[in-house]
Amino acid sequence: MKHILIITYILCFFCFACKKDKTAPVVPPVVNLCDSINPVSFINDIDPILNANNCYACHSSIAPIFSDYSSVFDWRDPILKSIQHDPSFRPMPENGSKLPDSLINKVQCWIESGAPNN
Repeated sequence: MKHILIITYILCFFCFACKKDKTAPVVPPVVNLCDSINPVSFINDIDPILNANNCYACHSSIAPIFSDYSSVFDWRDPILKSIQHDPSFRPMPENGSKLPDSLINKVQCWIESGAPNN
């Protein structure tokens, strides 16, 4: 009888002790888009995007007026939503194709970094 109890105990031990390892699943790290783009400069990145896409030319006489860093800074969020073609904003550039994501991402990262005047 003693042997049966010992064998039963050993079998129970192996049945319950050999459960699948319950380690936490591997979660890929969150990659922030701006980590690969920053630092974004107004002078070297944003200003050329606005110039190349006629933002300054169109908005020199049509509201909102863009002429320099201050005016772009004041309108930074609507500018981003417009170039993203957010349905609640008028898509820009007007009568033009949507800007490439790489340029939109630069504007977004510039804004997320505090829209510095650099």
